[in-house]
Amino acid sequence: MKTPSVTVIIPNYNHVKFLHQRIDSVLNQTLSPLEIIILDDCSTDDSINVIKEYSNHPLVKHIIINNKNSGSPFLQWQKGIDLATGDWIWIAESDDYADENFLFKMIKLADQNPSAGLLYANSALVHGEIVQTRTFADLKNEKLKTNRWSTSYFNQGIDEINSVLLPFGTINNTSVVLFKTSILKSIDINDKPFKYIGDKYVFIKMLAKTNIAYLPNTLNFYRANPEGKPKYTTDFFHYTIEHFYILSWVKKNIKNLSDTSFQKTIEENCQFSILPLPPKRLSYFYKMMSTDFTLFIFLYGYNLKRTLKKFFKGITNSKMFY
Repeated sequence: MKTPSVTVIIPNYNHVKFLHQRIDSVLNQTLSPLEIIILDDCSTDDSINVIKEYSNHPLVKHIIINNKNSGSPFLQWQKGIDLATGDWIWIAESDDYADENFLFKMIKLADQNPSAGLLYANSALVHGEIVQTRTFADLKNEKLKTNRWSTSYFNQGIDEINSVLLPFGTINNTSVVLFKTSILKSIDINDKPFKYIGDKYVFIKMLAKTNIAYLPNTLNFYRANPEGKPKYTTDFFHYTIEHFYILSWVKKNIKNLSDTSFQKTIEENCQFSILPLPPKRLSYFYKMMSTDFTLFIFLYGYNLKRTLKKFFKGITNSKMFY
């Protein structure tokens, strides 16, 4: 039987420090990919010169360098997806790197789970150049008090969304995922303006159409915040509105969304200040209202109730009542 082929998309922005390791870890796979597509989003470091070193490699079929930054890595993804001709797509983010057997083991997982269109494995966490002893599987098992990520599993896509993916975002990053090309090409990944968690949006849209399989082997090395603090910690409200977009899409498109999953998603990801100040927050309120007015009113009411409960609890506990 013919071995399924893989297109590798490497989107890059200002990761010159990691590019050689990233690209080499793709080229050194024991199962060679069909093609490699390298995308640069107008980097201001020396990334372009590093990328050009690989321009004559027979596996590098496309190099696309933007003259202007797109403002979103997910717009870059789409360029690669449109060009992909392999049976599977691996979006290998430029600051991560892979075990040499990543593709071999993932394609074997695909053979074992023919109805799964999204495959993923375990990741190690890398701080600087030091690989941490505790993996993402360890962290997720600990947080959710489970052994789910200690062994291989197969799951129906909708159940995966409801049980773990929607509320907890349990696929830690895209570099550890293989997407079935035909399914990924069938979804619109940029119908909302994502900057931070568009990968979670893609995972959910995929699993609304297909199933998922997981391998506990540590096959990906994920650099945690190589540039320091993640942007969404300083742009928290934009991070919240992106969760709002996801929740709105799921509510409208997944008929059997569980109440528990919906509630847990709100508790984990959709808490925000009820005050429409500063002005930037007011613009976010407007975006949410124009996207899904009913959901916004529900969430605003939830956060109003949460705020009042916290306020009155503070009054009750204050010394004036003793």
